[in-house]
Amino acid sequence: MSQRLFPARRVLWMPLGLAWRPPAEGARFCCNEMGLSLAHDCGQHADPFDCADTALVYNEVFDEYGMPVRDGGMSYLVVSHCPWCGARLPQSRRDAWFDAVEASGLDPDDAEALPARYLTAAWRSNGG
Repeated sequence: MSQRLFPARRVLWMPLGLAWRPPAEGARFCCNEMGLSLAHDCGQHADPFDCADTALVYNEVFDEYGMPVRDGGMSYLVVSHCPWCGARLPQSRRDAWFDAVEASGLDPDDAEALPARYLTAAWRSNGG
């Protein structure tokens, strides 16, 4: 896919190369269809980026939703509205995550040195 199409919306799953994880138990979504789509229950593929049936992924760390790009990697196009009910989705916290990590004097590219709270949604409840 050309970078000229959606240059501000195509992002990598995580800058740290972390594996995909399903949304935390108790995560709430705008509609039942959104929740069902994000459940990723495939008997052939453990990772939604490997499954052609996956329409949408949720990155809980950055609180952003996206449509996987079928290029063999873990990139996706960020979406701003639910494709089923049309609800406005939360503003991505990707930039705020980088700001919070760097403000803590940490290197966002060094996953092993980051405290666990930066690898989950917990950083948002700690002033992020």
